[in-house]
Amino acid sequence: MVGARKRKDFFEDFGSELFDNLEEMIDALLDEMGESSPFVYGFSIIHRPGEDPEIREFGNVSESSQEEGDFVSPEAKEPLIDVFETDETVQVLAEFPEAEKEDVCLRATASSLEIMVSGLSGSYSENVELPVPVDPKSAKASYKNGVLEVTFRRYLEEGPITIDIE
Repeated sequence: MVGARKRKDFFEDFGSELFDNLEEMIDALLDEMGESSPFVYGFSIIHRPGEDPEIREFGNVSESSQEEGDFVSPEAKEPLIDVFETDETVQVLAEFPEAEKEDVCLRATASSLEIMVSGLSGSYSENVELPVPVDPKSAKASYKNGVLEVTFRRYLEEGPITIDIE
């Protein structure tokens, strides 16, 4: 072919030195962390109409370890817990990626849900205040792939009733 030019690989000259030592850097970081369980850190943002956004942190990295750059997991885990409500139900979602179904224990009242998790990597307990009264006997719970889902029927007060006088 006349006039055909050999195409140069885009990545040939671009940042090859950036990737040369990547594996060594990762190995050094893992050695520095030692034999610890994985760390989890993140945040969720909930923005409801007419309200300011709510930013919540979650994970098993304490604030002091974030400042010091030490990401070794503490014994107690801080999972992400969200509460959603509809006209008929209240749903609680919680993430426990290291727990088994048998490790989770739940107790409910009309106004709160107590979640207790015990297992190989420590224990966790949280009392979740529910936004509206619920019927605790209506609770349906499932646990799949590290996600706990508990759904309650809202306790709906009936309107005023007429009382006959005898």
